[in-house]
Amino acid sequence: MFDHRIEILEYIEERDAYNDRTQRLRSVAVCYAQYTEAGGRENLYAGRIAHENEAVYTIRWIPGLHPDMIVRDEGILRHITSIHAEGRRWRLHIKCRKSDADTES
Repeated sequence: MFDHRIEILEYIEERDAYNDRTQRLRSVAVCYAQYTEAGGRENLYAGRIAHENEAVYTIRWIPGLHPDMIVRDEGILRHITSIHAEGRRWRLHIKCRKSDADTES
């Protein structure tokens, strides 16, 4: 069931040697998930059609996750739009937007 490896990341803010703020991604968790897609729509971005779906990752419950985090799935970064708990500390459903316009990192 949980056969899809994902990494959950968050941005942290640091100061560099010149006291400027910099952001970098920090790994929060590496886990295995069940991956599903739901919905589908087409949007017009800068003169081209982009297809969007909702990607849902079901994982075992991990404390401290919140919607401003990012999921790295096979090199693609997806921003988390919402997190829903199933049962009491049993499973989490992490919803992300999957689009043709997403870039790899």
